[in-house]
Amino acid sequence: MTVDYKIDAMFELRKFLWKELKDSFIFDAYDYYSDNLGKEIIPIIPVQQSPEMDQFLNGKKHIIYDKIGMSYEENWLICCEKILFTIYSTDVTEIYEIRNLMTDLFRRMDESAVDVNDQNRPSKLKFHSIHIVETSPIDPSIELKGFMSTDVILEVKYSRTTDKSGRFD
Repeated sequence: MTVDYKIDAMFELRKFLWKELKDSFIFDAYDYYSDNLGKEIIPIIPVQQSPEMDQFLNGKKHIIYDKIGMSYEENWLICCEKILFTIYSTDVTEIYEIRNLMTDLFRRMDESAVDVNDQNRPSKLKFHSIHIVETSPIDPSIELKGFMSTDVILEVKYSRTTDKSGRFD
């Protein structure tokens, strides 16, 4: 049996966050539809985006994410990761709105994990706890001229299904 090593907690959180941002009417998926690709582009993108993506997102609010830490606890089945989301917008009120939604979604630790698990079934991942570790002040972006930005750091504890020997299945 081959193992899918592309499965990652960060990607599951991205899917969950995108759904919540659309359901809360904070993002309109139509604003991120690409005629060239014939589908919507999810504006929650990895840290190493392509120049084409920069051009597509020009002037639009979006979120960049990256994994900034990973460890295992004494129970080696539980992984603990820190995931950084940087929110960009030209409008500070949009940043507050996104950050407030993320705070509401991810402040409840175990209950936040239950919400993510419920949306991502079936999955080889089981989230145990998700909470906000830190947020940064909103400042002018150094990377993107004309944008403001803030960071939201989540700590995520999860496990993955394993075989009899403890390896990922």
